Amino acid sequence: MNAIKESFDNLPAAICIFSSKGLVRLMNRRMLAVGAMLLGSGIQTLGELQAVLKNPPEAVTKDASMRGVYHFPNGSALRFSEHEITNHDGQRYTEVIAADVSELMAVRTRLDEENARLDAANEALRTLGEEMADIVREEEILNMKIRVHDDIGYSLLSVRRAYWQCEDMEQLHTLAEQWRTTIRLLHSDVPEAPADALSYAKLRAKELGAEVELTGIFPKETAARELVSLAIRECTSNCIRHAGGTRIFADCRLAQHTAILTITNDGKKPEAPISEGGGLTGLRRRVEQAQGTMDIQSRPRFALTIELPIQEGRI
Repeated sequence: MNAIKESFDNLPAAICIFSSKGLVRLMNRRMLAVGAMLLGSGIQTLGELQAVLKNPPEAVTKDASMRGVYHFPNGSALRFSEHEITNHDGQRYTEVIAADVSELMAVRTRLDEENARLDAANEALRTLGEEMADIVREEEILNMKIRVHDDIGYSLLSVRRAYWQCEDMEQLHTLAEQWRTTIRLLHSDVPEAPADALSYAKLRAKELGAEVELTGIFPKETAARELVSLAIRECTSNCIRHAGGTRIFADCRLAQHTAILTITNDGKKPEAPISEGGGLTGLRRRVEQAQGTMDIQSRPRFALTIELPIQEGRI
């Protein structure tokens, strides 16, 4: 008999068996401990246990999502279930089992937290998807503004230079037609980038009567190389238009996977700090979108410095 009682006491669940009148007939040690937490004393009747589970003490809380589960002050979670049983003599009893589901509840909590993180990530992706069209549209508008500024500036400088050097009216009419062609091109699709962006920048400068001198090591990445070319073209236009110079010096060096580009010229010194117009503002935005930085120096001479991150092996 003692062996049976010992085995009953060592069961992992808290168990109590009540008679048909609701009186305790058998209870193991685990249920005694549960009764102490629920009632402050031992369980006497089935009705008493049912009542306290319906309205548990302040220290014990019902689980909001899982029926029959209660959380206790010691951190455990127990799930109560009630069953009718009948012995071989036909006598009816009520069995109440309180199974420890602490580990299950901990797993469920972790799953709930993970689901919350996934929901937040999905919401962020959904929002990003809704904003992507606007982001792409803004990028296209920015690229078009830079292209229009670059092409119009180049065309204006070309016409101005030709006008100064040309006295032939027929040739001036030809230049006017070229200007009209440029305007039409600005309304067409964006052309493909030249095979070599730096050569393109030098060619554009040459056509304007200027010269670009390149020194150092320039990035091989297409996007970075095109951005360097854009900076050289913008500085070339500004040098001719505002500083009266004809030589642009572009030096690029590498420092810890960062390309550092410095552009200067032989034009006159700025009379006041340089304010960024549409071209330089557009250039700065492109640089920052590439995770780079741009700095403009006015004293003692003009200098534009751009730092761009470069992937290893792409210089």
